[in-house]
Amino acid sequence: MGNHALIALALLAALWVAVYAALRGKTSGRVRVYPLAVIARLGWAQKPLPPGRLRTALSLAGWLGIPVTLGLMAFFYLFAYRSLAARFGGEGSEGAGGGVVPLIPGVTIPLEDLAYVAIALGVGVALHEAAHAVMARVEGVRVKDFGVALFLFVPAAFVEIEEEDLLKAPLGSRLKIYSAGIMVNVAIALLALAAFQALGPALYQGVSVLSVEDGSPAEAAGLEPGMVIVEVNGVRVRTVGELSRALEDAGVKDPGREARVLVKVLTPAGDYRVLEVIKPEGRSTIGVVVASKPSTPLTPLLQALFVLNLGVAAINAAPIMLPLPGTPVMSDGGHMLVATLEKLLGVPGRMLGAAAGVATLLLVLSMLTFTEIAFTP
Repeated sequence: MGNHALIALALLAALWVAVYAALRGKTSGRVRVYPLAVIARLGWAQKPLPPGRLRTALSLAGWLGIPVTLGLMAFFYLFAYRSLAARFGGEGSEGAGGGVVPLIPGVTIPLEDLAYVAIALGVGVALHEAAHAVMARVEGVRVKDFGVALFLFVPAAFVEIEEEDLLKAPLGSRLKIYSAGIMVNVAIALLALAAFQALGPALYQGVSVLSVEDGSPAEAAGLEPGMVIVEVNGVRVRTVGELSRALEDAGVKDPGREARVLVKVLTPAGDYRVLEVIKPEGRSTIGVVVASKPSTPLTPLLQALFVLNLGVAAINAAPIMLPLPGTPVMSDGGHMLVATLEKLLGVPGRMLGAAAGVATLLLVLSMLTFTEIAFTP
């Protein structure tokens, strides 16, 4: 962790101390301030929507969330299989990998990316819970309250639904309510991806050099980490893909011949330099590790919106149960599985769904990894 990261972490801690000291004992009944957490109830008590075209349209749209959730549930188990196969070896391990990454500032999330993560999560969880509330009203279930929270840097939201109404609702209505938040997270991810594809290379200013291989043509030419490649043989490059195509056009990827390439770079000092990279016969690379450099904060924000909302949707679709005393905590997929099995099999079905939820929780814990998720190079 660099000095700037330590400074950011210290400022975050100082901010929380100041907030707690200023607001403790001065908040209303709807807002509660705790060390490193603020919880606000918005007092959003809502009756079911009256019959009409809007309610009918939203009810029909709600059916889409069920297959979306089931598809993500299947995706989660496939991902889990490939992840564990890669970790422990065996059939299907080739090309697999990954795991479930907890969001820990300074460990799995670089502190310079905290703002992007907070915004992406804040949008995702708020709309996720709002979707549950809206679909509950559509399906004739009363909403008791809606609220938002902040835990350290992680935004959260919650909705309280009238449990008696929910239990009396038909199975289809309950499944639509449970899956509504997941459908919204998928929609946010797809919208972010569409914006990313539409804007294309304009989101990047060049290609950052992350590291240089010792004794490579790049090192001999004077390329150094921190430089940003902006042109190759006079051709503008903004992304790793464009750089790869430019190097291929210049003959760098052909090991059967020598290639000479003029590379224009932006140095950390802010000036431009043109370096000649000579790739000898027998090589097919110039010896650099690179990453596309964002030209605007919108770039990492769109990436965070896509990655985190897809992750939130997949984890919520997985049928997870945490067996706490009293009322167990379940994911949306867990509620769907238990409700369905209980409808089909009665009490044994509910027990089977709970067992599957605990097993999936253990599966998630076995997949934990602390790989860094970075949205800026």
